[in-house]
Amino acid sequence: MERLSINDVYSLAVGSSILGSGGGGNPFLGYRILKAKMIEMNIDYLEYTNEVMDSDFIIGVGGMGSPLIGVEKIPSGHEYYNSLMVLAGFIGKEPTKITPIEIGGINSIVPFIVSLMAKKPVVDGDFEGRAFPELYMTTMHFAGFRATPMSICDERGNCTVLDLVDDYYAEKVARDITVRFGGRGYISLYPCDGNGYINGGILGTVSLSYKLGGALVESGLDEMLGLSNGRVIFEGKVVDIKRYNLGGFALGVVELEGIEGYKDERAEVIFKNEYLGFIKNGEISYISPEIISLIDYSNHVVTSDSIKYGIKVRVVYIPVSNKWKEVGGYGVIRDMVYKEIMRIRQLL
Repeated sequence: MERLSINDVYSLAVGSSILGSGGGGNPFLGYRILKAKMIEMNIDYLEYTNEVMDSDFIIGVGGMGSPLIGVEKIPSGHEYYNSLMVLAGFIGKEPTKITPIEIGGINSIVPFIVSLMAKKPVVDGDFEGRAFPELYMTTMHFAGFRATPMSICDERGNCTVLDLVDDYYAEKVARDITVRFGGRGYISLYPCDGNGYINGGILGTVSLSYKLGGALVESGLDEMLGLSNGRVIFEGKVVDIKRYNLGGFALGVVELEGIEGYKDERAEVIFKNEYLGFIKNGEISYISPEIISLIDYSNHVVTSDSIKYGIKVRVVYIPVSNKWKEVGGYGVIRDMVYKEIMRIRQLL
C-alpha cells in the first residue's frame, strides 16, 4: 500500500489536472471535498495499491457531464458512494477495490472519497491514462470489456442502472440521463475482475499524477516535463474563447496569439470537456489521445472550465500511455477526435 497525507492530496490534484488534458472536472474542487472529508472522519492518510489479484472485483467510479456545471453543482461525496452501492447491489457482489475511471480533474480525486466511505482500497490505475468526454473512450472498451451494467445517480438521491447492448448506447443513454439530472451525473461502471483490470486498465497512473503534481509545485515546469516526457509546443495569450454547453458537453475553441519565441504565430485549442486538438497556423499539430495541457506562467494548470480571456499560457504536449496502442484504440480515437474537431470548428 502507498500512502498520501492530507497535504499530498494537493499534488495529486495538480498532477491529475496535468494528465486530464483540461477536463475530468475541476480537480481543486475535488481536493477541497476530499480534504474536508478527511478532516471530518479524522483520517490522516489515504491508501492506494498497485496490487491487483485475479480474485478482485473492481468497479470504476467518477462523474460525467459538463465541467462548467460541475463547478456550480458542488457534490458532497455521497453521490459517488450511492452510485457504487446501487451498482454493487444490482450485480449482487461487493467490490474488493475501486478505481478511477480516468486520470483527470475531480475524477482522480473522488475514488478516494468513496474509498473512505466504503472502506475499500483504491487501485493505482485507471481506464484512460488521461480524461476523455465519452464513456467508450477507454482502454477497457477497446480491450473488449463493457461499461455496463452501470449506475448513475444525482445529488437528490435519484439513481438508475443501465444494462445496454454496447458502450456506444451506454454513452447516449447515460448522457441523456445526465442532462435530465441537471448536467451532472455520478457514475459507477466497468465492473471487472482483477485479470480484466490488468488486461484492460492502465496501472500506475495515480502515483504518476502525484509525482507530476509534486514536481510542478515544488520544482517547476521543466522538472514536470522531464518526468512526463513532455514538451512545450506553444506559448501564447488567450485572445478569444468561444464556448457553450450542448448535449451535456462543454464545447469550445480557444484562440491564442503567440508570445515569446512564438510571436507572429496563431494557434487554436479545441475542447469538448477535454482539450482534443491543437491547431497552429491553420494546421492540426497535436490530437487526442495524446495529452494537451495548458499551464500559465505561475505554473497553474488551466482547465477548460477555468480558462479566461487575456491569460498567458504554455501549451504542453505529453505522450499518452502506450496501452492505447496495445489494445488497438489509438488510431480509432484519433479518427473520432479529428471528425469532432472539424464539427466543433464549424459549429463555433
